Amino acid sequence: MKFTISTNIRDKLMMSLISVVLVTGISSSIVGLWIIKSNVVGQAYDNVQSYLTTAEYIYNHRIHIINLFMDHLASLPYLKTAIVTRDRQLLVTKLREMMQSLNIDVLNITDPDGKVLVRAGNPGVTGDIITGDPYIEYVKKTGKPCWGSDIMPKKHLDLERQGLAAQACIGIVPAKLVQKEFMHYVDDGLVIKAAAPVFKNGKLVGIIYGARLLNRNYEFVDRIKNLVFKDEKINGFDMGSATIFLGDVRISTNVKRKGGGRAIGTRISNEVFQQVHDRGKLWLDKAFVVDKWYISAYSPIRDIRNNVIGVLYVGLLEEKFDKVKRETTFFFLLIIIFSTLIAIFITSYLIHHIINPVKTLVEASNEIARGNYTISIPVESRDELGYLCNTFNLMVAAIVERDNKLKEQTQKQIAQSEKLASLGRLASGIAHEINNPLTGVLTYSSVLLEDLRDTEYREDLDVIVGETLRCRKIVQEILDFARETRLEKARVNLNGVIHDALSILEKNFNFQNVKIVRKFRDTIPEVWCDVNLFKSVINNLALNAADAMPDGGTLEIATDYNEAEDSVVLTFADTGSGISEEDLDKIFDPFFTTKETGKGTGLGLAVSYGIVQRHKGIIDVKSSPGQGTTFTIMLPVAVVDA
Repeated sequence: MKFTISTNIRDKLMMSLISVVLVTGISSSIVGLWIIKSNVVGQAYDNVQSYLTTAEYIYNHRIHIINLFMDHLASLPYLKTAIVTRDRQLLVTKLREMMQSLNIDVLNITDPDGKVLVRAGNPGVTGDIITGDPYIEYVKKTGKPCWGSDIMPKKHLDLERQGLAAQACIGIVPAKLVQKEFMHYVDDGLVIKAAAPVFKNGKLVGIIYGARLLNRNYEFVDRIKNLVFKDEKINGFDMGSATIFLGDVRISTNVKRKGGGRAIGTRISNEVFQQVHDRGKLWLDKAFVVDKWYISAYSPIRDIRNNVIGVLYVGLLEEKFDKVKRETTFFFLLIIIFSTLIAIFITSYLIHHIINPVKTLVEASNEIARGNYTISIPVESRDELGYLCNTFNLMVAAIVERDNKLKEQTQKQIAQSEKLASLGRLASGIAHEINNPLTGVLTYSSVLLEDLRDTEYREDLDVIVGETLRCRKIVQEILDFARETRLEKARVNLNGVIHDALSILEKNFNFQNVKIVRKFRDTIPEVWCDVNLFKSVINNLALNAADAMPDGGTLEIATDYNEAEDSVVLTFADTGSGISEEDLDKIFDPFFTTKETGKGTGLGLAVSYGIVQRHKGIIDVKSSPGQGTTFTIMLPVAVVDA
């Protein structure tokens, strides 16, 4: 299928472009300045409000992370037991690990009355009662977790890790536009905080809470600046900035003073403070920040009682937009002058070199979206657009090939599942029908054997009893294959499961001449699985490998972790006789076996396939005659319901 474009579009586009330039040129020069002044600044205010929303999200997201960790710690059974038994050593060790991992400054546990049991940052100080803390009081009253912002007094900071109170103490710098009563310093700390109840057997046994001090903590403001404003500068100054206020005092900021240092300790203007802190409303307007004018946005920071305790700020230098207005006006005039002269040349070039191929690609893309893959775009040039057309054709071919492979793989999986389900139902019915006659044959033949043990019929009766027992074993395997028992899942490390299974298998007669090599990765995550069922998978694969090496060989069992798939990978690789290509597609079929008669029922791999599927896993096999066989199993780490 090929696409073309009308040749008369050249004249139409050329005349249209020239007409637009001539008609709009004069009017654009008149209204240009008015448009720039109104739209550029208006867009700036919209941008600042959007940046403030992003800053609030970053701030609240960090609080949410602390809350998730507190809930997680409060749910740990061994931590609950340690609180009840007052095992301070375990509590201190665990809390310190979590404190470093979460990068917070306070992580404590109190009893239900607020008496400190463990203080991770200062383990030597315990036994004091936390009074007046709204988060502790909320958890005590409601039995529910809580999170948000809070003011931590100096007397509480003094009890935490060394240097925390000194970090919170900030000297205040006088400001021209601030008319409030002057203070020399603030020594309270603004923190983001979360607290969670710890229940054991339905009874509140403790409260765990964590907090991060924002005073002189520049991670938040610098992260906001890097994400929102990048590193853009105007005349050597950062284009955008972010600040966190405690009351009206800057406690964390990347606004710079004239000397280059952070403007810690400077105060918010009186007008902004009354609007945001006193009235709890958003401020979106120009504001004088330290020594420059910014297009600014301020929003209140509230505590758990909905009281305003601080302010979050983002701002853009107004100078940026003044510069934009000047430069835009100048270039706007130049564009009007030269646009008419170059319109004809641009039109010809666009039509011949760009518009035709682009339109063809767009139309072809629409055809692909409608499911038509019989597309071939003609490659008429050797430039980038010609290369793009050729790449598009290759992409279509790759999509068709991928779809065919996916369809083939899906059809195989559906066919295998339907085959297993149908054979399972059939096998179950047949097994139940055969089991009763077999029991009668076994009973009567056993009685006859006892009565005729010393006669010439003994050997024949031994054969009948033995073959009947073998039939009953086959019937039992059929029932096991057809039966769908509920998975008894547990969170386990597969290295241990494999080790336990191999400790028994290695004593089996079949493994006398087989060397088992273990290559276990030490750091694989735990997975949810039914241990007993999975041991049967390991036994089946290992015994099949041993049967494939009657004269001896090596069985290598390895574990690994696939980060991309978030799955644990198990491989069983033997040096046995291998499997022929025609048999490779049938090895998971029930009752298919390449073993001699009487040495296998053909159900082992079918059962293993079903077990792995029920665990939402994947089992695959690669083999060549004379070069051994490798089975690969991938089990997802994520929790999967049975």
